[in-house]
Amino acid sequence: MKKIILILLIIIELFIIKIPKYEELNNLAIIKEIAIEYKENKYTIYLKEIIPIKDNQGINYKYKIHKETSSTIKKAYNKIKNKTKKKIYLNKVQKLKTNIKNTNKIKNELQIKPKSIIHSNNFKN
Repeated sequence: MKKIILILLIIIELFIIKIPKYEELNNLAIIKEIAIEYKENKYTIYLKEIIPIKDNQGINYKYKIHKETSSTIKKAYNKIKNKTKKKIYLNKVQKLKTNIKNTNKIKNELQIKPKSIIHSNNFKN
């Protein structure tokens, strides 16, 4: 009887606990920084992708900037998402730079938790 209960509990847990889909690291665009500029009723979003490069001294990093403009933040983000072949990974975002005062709107729309938020009007990438 104990074995049957144990087996049932294991089976039930397998259905309740969601196992994340495996993603190859090469297929992820790991985003380190996000900049969002609002100008002339348009949002321009910049995503800074970090690309680790293995060499003799260890790991060096290169960066790639993805940029799109649209009438909403979500539309601009989706344009970038559709252009890249990689899956965009926003869980490691460290910095959000914006000229928008309401950063909660950005954090909610992109579902990010940046470590630092910088309010600036100077956008040079």
